[in-house]
Amino acid sequence: MKKKFLLLAFLFVGVIMFSACGKSKIDLSSYLIEERESLWTGTGSVYNVTYSGGMREENYSIDGEIGNLIPFGIITLTRVDGEPLATDTYNYTVTINDQTYTGIMENSSVNSYSADLEVNAPADAKILVKIDFTGYRFEADLTNTSNQWTVDKKTALTIANNELQESVKNILSTKGTKIEVVTKILKDYSSSEVSAYYWYVGVVSTNGETLGLLIDANTSEIIAKKV
Repeated sequence: MKKKFLLLAFLFVGVIMFSACGKSKIDLSSYLIEERESLWTGTGSVYNVTYSGGMREENYSIDGEIGNLIPFGIITLTRVDGEPLATDTYNYTVTINDQTYTGIMENSSVNSYSADLEVNAPADAKILVKIDFTGYRFEADLTNTSNQWTVDKKTALTIANNELQESVKNILSTKGTKIEVVTKILKDYSSSEVSAYYWYVGVVSTNGETLGLLIDANTSEIIAKKV
């Protein structure tokens, strides 16, 4: 009788554990290797400058291993009209509260120059940017644009958790497969709306599979989804 009771108890616990496992939810934030958290902007008559801060993997690579995360802060210079920047030496001086960072920006794309300050500025920071190049100085006090959005990074990840959950589970069901997650901030430069910003949450597996979600930063509307 005792053995029968123990067997029934074991089976009962087993059913509970199996049910719990089946309902367990994967938390995408546990797999982050890059998380952009904020965006500051400054605009002049000819040039735009942005600062985007966050945390990312120290030895950045898609290998399924979540390494040590370190702060970053990227300043980017572009033209208002979207035309390519002239090839030049762009020297920057960035003051974040009472700390000043200087250096030379690199040609990060056809239309921009950028530099990583390796600092993730707090949300209430005061950021002043000065960029000097041939015959010109661009100077701007930056505004924390992301503070004005209704959707922050945490909310974007929550939305992605819900929308990509089953697809992520399907990927991880393959033995040995691992995933890594990134959050990025994108702007639709083709839009006339000043507030046309989006959160992008991307998932990539060690097998090369990719998932992605594009979320309107102001309305939380899902603009695009790849599963």
